[in-house]
Formats: sequence, structure tokens, C-alpha cells
Amino acid sequence: MSKVHMPIVPPRRAISRGVIFILAFIAGGLVWLTVFYGGLWLLRRTDRLPPTPVSGTWCIDSRLAWLKDNPRWKQAELIAVGSSVTWRNLDFEVISAPDREKVVNAAPCYLTINQTRYLTSYLVEKAPDVKTVMMVVAPRDFDGCARNPDAFFDRELVDDYLNRRVSGVWLRFRNFRARDVLTYAVNAEQRRSDLVYDDHGSGPLTRQVPDIGWAVEPETACFAELTGMAKFLDSKNIQFVLVTLPLMRGWSERYDPEQSLAEELRLRIAAALEPTRAILVDGIAEWQLPTEAFADPAHLQWPQTAAFTEFVWNAAQKRGAQLPPLRQTTGQSK
Repeated sequence: MSKVHMPIVPPRRAISRGVIFILAFIAGGLVWLTVFYGGLWLLRRTDRLPPTPVSGTWCIDSRLAWLKDNPRWKQAELIAVGSSVTWRNLDFEVISAPDREKVVNAAPCYLTINQTRYLTSYLVEKAPDVKTVMMVVAPRDFDGCARNPDAFFDRELVDDYLNRRVSGVWLRFRNFRARDVLTYAVNAEQRRSDLVYDDHGSGPLTRQVPDIGWAVEPETACFAELTGMAKFLDSKNIQFVLVTLPLMRGWSERYDPEQSLAEELRLRIAAALEPTRAILVDGIAEWQLPTEAFADPAHLQWPQTAAFTEFVWNAAQKRGAQLPPLRQTTGQSK
């Protein structure tokens, strides 16, 4: 019986196939990268590219980009923190010219109290000259502490980003989310109008028709977080000024007609701060405005913010706060 000889594949053919596979893989990768970065380049050329994705939320990423481009916040003596309730409701132009250079609004958006506490601990660590932290709150700041993670950004990554030790090109690849990019691109005009900053980092907002918003339910966990934040600032010998935003009349009539939520919120905030040296400015009780003065329940129309900021300054100083002086040309607050 004769032996059957199996054909032997020459080694060079096997090597050739391996080389072809590797070359095809590399070529495919280069094509993908070309399409990826080419698409981002096109979005940038048409002004539809979202901010560099550091945190995963477009307006928080926008704030981080502002901090990167305005490193003077590290020399600030007064830093405003919080959600967009702080970002959009303070006009620091009412402060005297020399002193306002040491005042910065570093608040982003969408934060709950626990996340503001996390952000504050990061900011005061990087800004050694800070003497005062100010925060403006509305009911919605106290809704979500139990479900929203404290650490909403990676400190080491943000540190590298703010100090330009990591490339934005790399971050766009590393943190790419197609849905976020497409959503921003489609809504670019609206997003750009939302992401406006003045010289101090505040975000002017004006709406033709006020938005009444939705009902909120403050959580017990948020008040505990507020106490923790105030105690942390006490431990750093940093003055903490907390301001409650006046309630929008239209919102109250729809969602809190008996004023029970407003009264509960005022009492629980005061109780949360009572064991600390924090200074509370009660805008809910002391500053009333018509519905038309609001863009929505969390934001005043921008023309209203100068008078509101003056009110905050005067009320806080009456309670013992050490704040930079207001400019002499400002009007009298209500």
C-alpha cells in the first residue's frame, strides 16, 4: 500500500498571509482614525464640536474648558460653586473694579449638593488663596443626592487636563460617545447660546417665555451633605456663604400652593448649617420677584442678577460676612 504524501505549504506563503493580515489591520485602523478625526475636524470647522469630553456631560465639560483657559481661578479669594443655580444667578460686575479680579464663578451645571461638595473640595485644594466659598441653591439642588455619584469627575484626569498635561485630541478618542457628539451637533446653536460666560465665569441666561419647570422632592441625604460641606470649609478656615434663590411665583402656585415645601426647605437648610459657621442668606423669605423675572425656577433672567447679587452682598455682610466691597455706582437692593 503506497503512502499518501500531504502537500506542504511553503513557509514563505504562511508568512505572507500573516503579513497581509497585519497590514490589512493597520490599514483598517488608519482608515478608521482618518474618518474619526476627519469627522471631528469637520464638526469643528462648522462650530458643532462639543467641548473636550472630560466628565461626560457637555456643560460640565464646558466649565472645565473655561477653567483651563482661565487659570487665574487658582489665585481667587472668592469662588462661587454649585449647580447652574450659582452659575447663572450671580453678576460679579457689581463688585468694585480692583476686587472683582479675585472673584470667580466656577459652578458648572446639573450638580446636586453631594457633587458640589466633591467639586468644592477639589477647587479649594487647587486655589490656596481662597477665603470665601459662595453657593446659591434652589429646591432642585436637593433632589438626587442618593442616586447621583459624588465623584462625577476623575480628579487626576481633570488635573492633567487643566494643567495641559493631556491632549484634548487623545481625550476625544478615549472618551468618545457617538450619541453625545451627534446630539450636540444637531443642537449646536442652542448649546452655544447656553454656554456663554462673562469675564468672571458666570453664565447669562435670558428667555422670552419663562419655563415653569417641574416638581422636585428634596432628599434627606442632601441636607447631610450640606452639613458635611460646611464643616469641611470650617476645617479649612474658609468662610461659607449659602444663598437660597427666591422661589418662582408661577412654580410655587403650581407645585407648592400651600408653601409647605418652601417652609420645610428653609428650616432644613438652617438646621443643616446650624452646627457650623456658615452664613445663610434667605432669599426665599427676603427677596420676592414676579414670575417674569425668572427664566425658569432655577434661574433669574440675567438683567435681574445684578440687583440680586447686591442683595446677597448686603444681606451677607449684615450677618458678618467679610466680602469685597460693591462698586459705588450700584443701586440700592430691595
